[in-house]
Amino acid sequence: MHESGTRTMAAPTPTPPRRGVPSLAWRIAFALLAACLASSPPARAQTAAQRRRSPDDRRRPPLHNPNHEPTVRNLLHPRFKSNPLASGNHTSNVAIVVDSSRYWFNYRHATNALSIYHLLKRGGMPDENIVLMLADDIPCNMRNPFRGSIFPRGAKDGTGEDLMEGAEVDYAGTDVTVDAFLRVLLGRPLPGEGASASGGGRRSWPKLDEHTNVLVYLTGHGGDNFFKFQDGEELMSDDVASAFSQMRELGRYNQILFISDTCQAFTMADKIEVPNVYSIGSSLKGQNSYASHSDTEVGQSVIDRYSKIVKDFIDDAVALTSDPLSKNSDMPFDDATVAVMERLSVHDALVRVPMNHGELGTNSQVGHADHLCERRMNQVPLSDFFAASSSAREGMTERRGAKASLWMHGVPKVDIPNQPESDVDGECAVDGDPPSRTNADDDVGGQERKRPREATKGLSPSDPKFIAMTVGFLLLVSISSRIW
Repeated sequence: MHESGTRTMAAPTPTPPRRGVPSLAWRIAFALLAACLASSPPARAQTAAQRRRSPDDRRRPPLHNPNHEPTVRNLLHPRFKSNPLASGNHTSNVAIVVDSSRYWFNYRHATNALSIYHLLKRGGMPDENIVLMLADDIPCNMRNPFRGSIFPRGAKDGTGEDLMEGAEVDYAGTDVTVDAFLRVLLGRPLPGEGASASGGGRRSWPKLDEHTNVLVYLTGHGGDNFFKFQDGEELMSDDVASAFSQMRELGRYNQILFISDTCQAFTMADKIEVPNVYSIGSSLKGQNSYASHSDTEVGQSVIDRYSKIVKDFIDDAVALTSDPLSKNSDMPFDDATVAVMERLSVHDALVRVPMNHGELGTNSQVGHADHLCERRMNQVPLSDFFAASSSAREGMTERRGAKASLWMHGVPKVDIPNQPESDVDGECAVDGDPPSRTNADDDVGGQERKRPREATKGLSPSDPKFIAMTVGFLLLVSISSRIW
């Protein structure tokens, strides 16, 4: 109860000013203005440029080394617009690829040899012209968690690139010896070897003559003027020089490319004096050749740095200069790889790129010598040693009635012999397509160039109409916020 009978009225509470409303209105205004600016033509033009690049990016596999892209464009771009490097006067190519190391922890040496082997196969060189020697059966080693496979870039749960797929090994295990290597070079087969054996022979024994270019690749352990075989015997630099000298006397080569990938590798070429022999070593005297990286699933280093750099660069060059959709799977060689090899010199691929992009290791340098040859190494295309000869490839193409097709990303049209002209800038016609087909469906940029009006709809921020509309809109928001 109240003490008095009179009622007292409570004073009305003043309504606080709604200060948040104007700020909310301004926020809405600026949000609308930002939306208008976001939809302006410059932003749409940038999106269009991204759309023009996206089809190539989606089709092209990721690069193994991003630094390769400017090198490919600066080095190969001009050569794709002109003729390839001049090939030599040879009529056949032969390769002897040797991994001389035993034991599971030398997994990477088998990978080195197989990486070179598959580059040769992509170049169209048949197994009859390749002698592959692997000193240990790494794929079937009991410690190999992926039996029958060798992975140069990691197992990836067994889905990685398997170098044993399609590989034909001629000499394996204890059959890989210094004597076997020298007999292959000199053409002195034992019973059961070569085409003269009953049943045609169980090993490749390619014919060598004065018109044959020979690639000799050695990978394993070595030192100053020696190279180990099976950890039990050694091939000396004198042995290599003597074998090459006898090959010249017997007329068993036109040119030789001798590559050694081991510690102090270039010393293996110290005693070579016969003409027309190019020599390359992955390290100089007193230097080491290092492993690249290990894979946790395999449990070993899976490839050496030098071999990885060469393999990665050629793969990236092919990815940057070829159209995956135009690949001709019926050909016995990869035409895109051959096109790169025809324009990439031996010096660029095997010396310059490993030195510039490779991270070969502390104080490791690539040694090379071409003073015994008529042409310098930077004038000789890689295809002279890493692919089937041009005459052999022409025969393969004629038999199958196919033609090579290439295109460069953002590069003017490539002129290829016997290649029909294309109406599409930066791209050659894909063989086998109907005459009416163009690449407009794949070139989003081409579609947008055909619809210029769609790209110019709307107002530009610099347009007087846009400025007047914006100022009027802001004034309206300001007045309405004051009287609200």
